[in-house]
Amino acid sequence: MDELTVLREAFGSEDTPSADSHDKARAALLQRIDTAGVNSAGARPVRAGRHRRRWALRVGLTAAVAAAAVLGAVAVENLGTVDDNGKGHPIVNALPFPQPASAAEVLENAAWAADRKPWKNPRPDQFMYNESHRLRGTPEREAREPNGPLVAGKTRVVVEQEWKRIDGRILARMDKGNLVVMNKDEGAYFAQIPYTDLVKLTTPEKVLAWDAAPKQYGVVLDQLLGQYVLPPAVEAAMFRAIARGNGVRLNPVAVNIDGRPAIGLGRTIEGYLSQELLFDKATYRLIGERMVAIADHTNVGNDGTSQTHKGDVFRQVTYTASTIVNKVGDTE
Repeated sequence: MDELTVLREAFGSEDTPSADSHDKARAALLQRIDTAGVNSAGARPVRAGRHRRRWALRVGLTAAVAAAAVLGAVAVENLGTVDDNGKGHPIVNALPFPQPASAAEVLENAAWAADRKPWKNPRPDQFMYNESHRLRGTPEREAREPNGPLVAGKTRVVVEQEWKRIDGRILARMDKGNLVVMNKDEGAYFAQIPYTDLVKLTTPEKVLAWDAAPKQYGVVLDQLLGQYVLPPAVEAAMFRAIARGNGVRLNPVAVNIDGRPAIGLGRTIEGYLSQELLFDKATYRLIGERMVAIADHTNVGNDGTSQTHKGDVFRQVTYTASTIVNKVGDTE
């Protein structure tokens, strides 16, 4: 029996332990102390006076209560608790909406989860590292139907890796196994949203005002979340800003991506496609994106007529890494 069990059995569900409960806890802890004092030969060491025994009891109680507090903090931090068998269970009641019924409630859960991520502000010479796994058609199928849906059994996973320096001077990515580095100091040109602008977007009002302002580059908030490594407050503000937009819908169909159940949430495009962000169903962390048909559709083009069926997936990306690193090539 450990100290936490002693306290649990002694105090029960009372808010304030009674004198009887206190005596039971004291006796149980003293018995544990006495048992721990038996050496391998079965003998007990010589004990000091009663004053020292009382001090040991106070230390034992303090340690047990402190251990309980630490365990509770760890459980909340990891959105779960552990039972007597060591099995973890999520604390769904900690979420703002344990059973979200709308897109706005899912996004509020996502903002809540984002706000609790560990974070240290990066230096200008550090890099945002983003890695994703993109599901694509086989080369033969892509050559034949470049804009067609993904077909089960005729797909491949392509790993995409990208490094963006915080000050915007260097961009690097893997291309067919080769590391390609572009440096503005060497004449390279590429577009990157200034990080100094992004870190200011700490409220949904600031995000929406920035999104509506004229820029020299195009911005899609949904996609930006998977392309940059943002401070928790900024990521949370973006989720809340998306929730205020029009046409955001919750996909009621359960999605399984990368072996994990996910919630799909997005906007309707052209009346029959849904561009969705994917959230882990247990933690509400952003884990990917996809484009899926939500209705049958007839496509008429210069190359003929084709049919899209409800449920066809045209794009599926899993986010596998999003972190700050020291140099190009680092992944953690």
